[in-house]
Amino acid sequence: MDPSLCPLCGESNGCGNLIGMPQGTCWCSSATFPPEIFKSIPDEKRRKACICKACVEKFG
Repeated sequence: MDPSLCPLCGESNGCGNLIGMPQGTCWCSSATFPPEIFKSIPDEKRRKACICKACVEKFG
């Protein structure tokens, strides 16, 4: 599993932490993740990569 790809759609997740941005500056730091979205991730991909902003927005 490539940690730079969203486990839901397979597109780039835009994770700032992976590219070395200062902690707390990635888009996900201020995002609200509905708890149910994590249940959508296949078991083998859980805790391996960040969900992308587009999937969070589509889900919410």
